Formats: sequence, C-alpha cells, structure tokens
Amino acid sequence: MFRVLIVDDDFTARASYRTMIDWHQSGFEICGEATNGQNAVQLLEQENPDIVIVDMNMPVMDGVALIGYLAEHYPDIKTIALSGYDDFAYVKESLKHGALDYLLKHKLDAEALLHVLQLAGDKISREHKLKKQISQSRDILRHDFIKRLVQGEIGNAAAIRENIRELGLPLEAGYLSVVVAALDDYRLMKQRFTREELHHLRASAADMVEEILRDMGNAVMSFVNEEKFVILFCFGSIRSELYIYNHVSTTVNRIQASLQRYLNVTACFSLGRLFNQIGDISKFYRSADELLNEKIIAGRNRIFREAAQPGGSPGFFNLDLQDEKQIMAAIKTGNMGQIQDYIEEIFHKIIVLKVNYKSIQMICGELIGIANRIARESSIAVKDIYNTKDIPYEEMKKCETIAEVKHWILGVYERLAALLLADESSARYTELTRKAIEFIRHNYAKDISLNQAAEHIGSNSSYLSRIFKDDCGMGFVEYVNHVRVQQAKYLMESTDIKLKEIVRLAGFNNYTYFFKVFKMIAGVTPLEYKGQCQKAL
Repeated sequence: MFRVLIVDDDFTARASYRTMIDWHQSGFEICGEATNGQNAVQLLEQENPDIVIVDMNMPVMDGVALIGYLAEHYPDIKTIALSGYDDFAYVKESLKHGALDYLLKHKLDAEALLHVLQLAGDKISREHKLKKQISQSRDILRHDFIKRLVQGEIGNAAAIRENIRELGLPLEAGYLSVVVAALDDYRLMKQRFTREELHHLRASAADMVEEILRDMGNAVMSFVNEEKFVILFCFGSIRSELYIYNHVSTTVNRIQASLQRYLNVTACFSLGRLFNQIGDISKFYRSADELLNEKIIAGRNRIFREAAQPGGSPGFFNLDLQDEKQIMAAIKTGNMGQIQDYIEEIFHKIIVLKVNYKSIQMICGELIGIANRIARESSIAVKDIYNTKDIPYEEMKKCETIAEVKHWILGVYERLAALLLADESSARYTELTRKAIEFIRHNYAKDISLNQAAEHIGSNSSYLSRIFKDDCGMGFVEYVNHVRVQQAKYLMESTDIKLKEIVRLAGFNNYTYFFKVFKMIAGVTPLEYKGQCQKAL
C-alpha cells in the first residue's frame, strides 16, 4: 500500500476524496489528513507518507510553500497539486517546486484521481527499484574491493584510499584490525544442501553480520570464498588497545552467537593484531587466516587471537624411523589393533604438544607416504586405498579437526590392510577359507582355535579344517603359526622390543614352543634372526 496524506482546508473536499475511489482496492491508503501546510509538516514524521495531495489555496502555509518544503526536506515524497482555480501561476509554481501533476478541483473525478495516483505509485516503484539496483551494485563493488584488498591484489596505498572514498567505506585513518571467519562443516553442508540453499544461507549470514556491524560501529565485511568471510574494523583516533580488544571481542561474540541461534551454524574466528597502515592489510589478513588452522586441534566454534605465546609451538615434530617400521610391520601383518595403537599414540602426542599446523601436515604426509610405499611394494594400485579420486593430500586437508584427520588416516590403513589380506587370500581360495584367513589375521595375537574360527564364520569345524587344508596346503594351526612367525620377524626387523615381549605380541604363550616353531619355519633360531637384522642395520 502507498500511504497518502491529504492536505486541504475544505472539510467537504476531504470527505469527497475519501469516498471518490476504493483506496485499498487500488493499492493506496489514506494515512492522515491536514487542514494546512503547517499542520501537514507536523504529521510528516509521524505518518511517513509516500504521496501528498495538496490544495494550493490554504491559510497559514499554502500549497506552493508546502510543495517547496517537501521538495527540500522530503525529496522522495511525490506531491499532487489541486486547486479550485484555473490559474496558470499556481500550475507553474507547483510544478517548479516538484509537484508530480496538477489537477483542477472542479474537474476532478474518480478516474482522474486514480490515474494521477497510479502515476505517482509507478514513479515511486521505479525509483525504489533503481535505488535498490544502485545499492546492490555498490554492495557488489564494496565486497569485491574488500576481497581484492585483503588478498593483496591492490597494493598501492593511494589507490586503496581512493577506492575507500569512492565506495564510502568506513575505513578512515587510524588503528585497523582484521578478523577472519570460516563456517564449520561447510563440506558437509555442500553435500546436504542445494546450491540455492547454500546461497541463501551465505546471504542470510552476511545480512546478519552486516546488521551487527552497523550496530557496533565502523566495520565492513565480505566473503572471500564460499565458506570464509573477513571483517575489517577501523578505530580512527581511538588508541586504547583495551577498548579495541573489548570492542572486537564483543562484536565477534555477538556474531558467533547469532549465527548459531538463528541460522543453526557455527564458525571459527581468528582475531588479528592491530596495525595502522592500510597498505599492510593483506599481510595481516594472511597472518589471521593462518591462525584459523588452529581449528584442527581446538575444534569447531572457536575464537583464536594472534598473540606472542611464551615458548611458542614445539616447532618441528615428525615420525622417526622406528615409528615408520612399527606401523609398516602392523599393516603388513594386518594387525589393526596395533595400527590403531600406533596412530592413537602419534595423534595424542600432536594434541599434547600442540604441534603447529605445518608440522601436522608433514606428519600426515609421512603417514600417507607409508601407505603408498607399502601399496607399491605389494603391487596394489595406490588409488585403491583411497575412497575418492582426489589427491590424498588434498583430501586430507578437507578434514576440519584432528579427530577427523586421525579417522581418515585409520580408514586408509584399514583399506590397505584389507587389500593386502585379499591379495594373499587369492581367488583360488573358497569364501570359507578367505573368511578363516581374515579371522586369523585379526586375532592371531590371541589364543585362537579352529573351533573358534568355525563358530565365528558359521561353519562346521571338521568341514572347515578339510577345506582350509585343501586351499592353503597346510592345516589351520600351521597357518596360524606362519602368521605369528611373520609378525615376530617384522617386530625383530623394525623394533628394539625384547624377544620375550615379541613372543607375547606375536601370539605365542610359550617361549620354548615359539623357538621350536620359529626354527622350523624360518630355518634359524629367533636369536640368530635378530642378530641378522642388527647386522643389516
């Protein structure tokens, strides 16, 4: 509805206007009436009209004066002049002062009134649309400038200040601060939501952040990619670092809480250090952006602040040769229990030492390298141990927390161990034998028997014994001993574990029996084999 204010000192004329057309049906409503120009001025703020119908000949303040006042103070309001006199001077003055049209009262009817109101409504609609388009274009230019600015595409300080002035950005000289934010679980959102839904979510988030920034003071924001946005704070002449710290923290806390409360999304925020040279903005953005990598240890919905930390991070941490050998031995023997223990230990160390992000990347790169190396040595296609077609290192980077990285690495190792087992349990084996071998590989470190294996896979023990021997060329117990000896060999090759402990880890519960079985299968005693391994080193 367009709101219409009627200004006429003639009560009968006002009553006639009210009944001349069906106002609501036509898309208009009378929001108020005034008896003269001065009375109308008093109603403007209260009634907020879109259109004012003005009689020219009124006491106190006539129509010409009111139209001039509206043109100066309320240029968006459309005015329609009315007069009982066919006087060209009134027409000329009213149009000169901004009246949309001029109608003679004695010729006014429903058709003429509705026609001029629709003209006014159409003009208002066109102007609103144009203003919206201009505003949207300006917003696009602002966001594009902020994005290019923080990414270092505009390095000249003079050019930066000129763009700030032209775009009307509240980034005056003085202390500046950069905040970088990243929506949590965005990769999952892309799987759950349509492109339109994601666009709406980002637009809603941007509207919410900008509303809070308008309320809190001089700051602007822009998305720099699908999931990440930046906020630039400017504090002008304010020099109190405590005030700035509290202001930025309060603002970010409001944004964080609002995103979670109203959009049901969380985000991590990185609060950069203060600086006062606008040309340095990309440098401080990169620094704050890197700080977001702390999310991998700290988790989702966190706020990080750049600050000098006594002692800093441990700097450099990577796997040693012993770690690699132990992991390779566990994978090759299919001992998932040991694999999990080794990985748990590595990632526990990462968390306790608060290892920096670059070191985490190196450690994970080494763990991926171990899997790739074993796959190549075993003639397994490297791509088969990964779930997706993505480059493994890029796939790993999609993990948001250290727990997700650990889970992903374990998944890779589990698939590799399964492929190694499948390679050994070749197509010539029956399904029953393959299941028995899988049971042995996962449980050889325990005290297992043929009956347990048969019960586990749902078979008769006598039948399983016969089929297993036909497929493998050896009995169940003999095969178990071969797997245990193989594990003992790997442990002697790759660790400094004492022999008595190796006996237990390999699944033997009798030291003498271990020596006997080892000598029979390996051709040398365990001590001789361990000595050979030490010489090889």
